Amino acid sequence: MRNLIWTFLLLASLPGGALAQSDGGMPEPSPALVKLVSGVLAEHPAVQAAQASLDAAEARSRAAGRPLYNPELELDAERAETDVVSLGISQSIDWSGKRTARADMGAFAARSGQAGLDAIRQAIIIELLATLNTYQTTRTTVQLADRRVELLEEFYGLAQRRFDAGDIAKTDVDLARLALSEARMQAARLASTSAAASAELDALVSHRPAQWPVFPPLPARLAQADADALLTAHPRLRQLRASTEAARAAVTLAQRERKADPTVGVRGGKEESANLLGVTLTIPLFVRNNFRAEVEAASAEAQQNEQALRDAYRRARSALEAATARFQLTRAALSDWQRGGQASLRNQVELLKQLWEAGEISTTEYLVQLGQTLDTRTSAAELTGETRAAWIDWLDASGKAESWLGLGGKQ
Repeated sequence: MRNLIWTFLLLASLPGGALAQSDGGMPEPSPALVKLVSGVLAEHPAVQAAQASLDAAEARSRAAGRPLYNPELELDAERAETDVVSLGISQSIDWSGKRTARADMGAFAARSGQAGLDAIRQAIIIELLATLNTYQTTRTTVQLADRRVELLEEFYGLAQRRFDAGDIAKTDVDLARLALSEARMQAARLASTSAAASAELDALVSHRPAQWPVFPPLPARLAQADADALLTAHPRLRQLRASTEAARAAVTLAQRERKADPTVGVRGGKEESANLLGVTLTIPLFVRNNFRAEVEAASAEAQQNEQALRDAYRRARSALEAATARFQLTRAALSDWQRGGQASLRNQVELLKQLWEAGEISTTEYLVQLGQTLDTRTSAAELTGETRAAWIDWLDASGKAESWLGLGGKQ
């Protein structure tokens, strides 16, 4: 009889529909969640600093595309036995294409700055989503802990009355009191954890909303996606790729700077009554310094950037695969949980109380089975939080956080 009761209670404790699900693909974020994230991004100092860095990179890119040399005007006047007055103009010529190489470097640097801004925005989004998930999960577990305290307070009072009536022994009252004390300590610990999560959330959000937004229903599975395409569009990898291209352009620039640029000048004037006209050509001689070391240094830096990109790509691919596997595993476990069906907590507790009052189960069995029921619900809340955390990790690994929220990220 007791085994049948135990089996029934375990089956009854499985909640169904605790977290709705979609068939696959990207869930639709709520407007409140999008508004919260947008507000944090608009005011976050790291985003503003990255935007200023991008503005500087774009300004340097425009400057790099301008001509290297300005013309020079020369006026010469001499009063001696014969008066000489001349006026000349000279212009250095970018013979080897340094301006093009500088422009390429500037363009890649600006592209890297844009990707860096996108990467910082994504990092802030992921941090906010993860903190919000932690807060909501701990809040749910605190509510369950408070409910446990309420139920045990009620049971302790009932046990005390039955003891006074001579229906149960003093040891049963002591067991109820010990269970209540343990539940209160557990509730206090969870409340402390929830308060810490709330403080972390307040530190990220300048203006706390009246009600924190909830997460959308998670997909039952991830839609098929090309990992290479996701990683190619990932902001952190785009930043490294643009930095690598800028380093390659720096090698080209260093090579071209080893070639001297000539300066051509035209000069005209008067000496007494005679007209003067002259043409000058000057070419620097790279004899004492041929700038080979600069080329070698730029080549080494380009090689360093390329290897860093390769390493980052390998790590990003591994992180994406791990995040995908983790989400599939936790989501499958949650789906199994949801398919079990759910009875209300009130009905489960009422049934246990009736069995205890009827003498079908002892006080120890009542407390064990009540604890098992509440622990199972707590495990469900924690599994829900772990599944959301796995989803957030996948958004981070795939680089899709900003585009998922529809905030115009260059994914």
